[in-house]
Amino acid sequence: MALYVDSAYLNDITNVAQTVPLAGVTTNPSILLAARERGQTLKPKEVLLALLQHPNIDNVDIFVQPGATDEEEMYQQVIGWVDPRSAYARRLVHKIPMNHAGMRVARRLIASEMRIRIAFTAVTTVVQAYTAAIMGVEYVIPYYNRLERSGIDANERIAEMAEVMHNHKLPTRILVASIKTASDARCALLAGAHDITAAPQVILDMVSDPLTDEAIEKFSQDWNKMNKL
Repeated sequence: MALYVDSAYLNDITNVAQTVPLAGVTTNPSILLAARERGQTLKPKEVLLALLQHPNIDNVDIFVQPGATDEEEMYQQVIGWVDPRSAYARRLVHKIPMNHAGMRVARRLIASEMRIRIAFTAVTTVVQAYTAAIMGVEYVIPYYNRLERSGIDANERIAEMAEVMHNHKLPTRILVASIKTASDARCALLAGAHDITAAPQVILDMVSDPLTDEAIEKFSQDWNKMNKL
């Protein structure tokens, strides 16, 4: 099991990392744009370097995704994030879109000697997950709420993917994204997700609960009463 924060906004990542042990940070072009629109002026590669050097998330994985859709441009973006020979290279997981061009790019990367780590993202169907897994990639990433909005039972789909991985003894992990609430996280995990990634506030919400807060308040009140006796 691993928990990732789905964000590129450095202040939010710092806040979460100080509270919850994170396995890493997941980003994509939309998340990078959202951080820019909030006033973070760093360019994509600058964000990546800031995450790799971040003192609160040292030695964890950083997921990055090319913005190009053309096969050659996508390939060049992947190998251009950082020097594959650098100390940072093994901490990068490259999110490749699950389509024909993405599959060809992933095959080229796997066949190279660069030892680039790969996750297929926007995986929707069980057969997509299976096709990705037999290539030996580390992760497949289905989008929980995007499945639900499309009329697909996300829990059932994740459970089917997990069953295929188990039955065929495939080591690829199911990393579920598009988690909007703590309840979504619970459902995804019960359905068979190995890992989840969620926005900073969702992760913080996972730590607390009204019943827990009520119990803590009672303990505090009783402690104060005891000290007055």
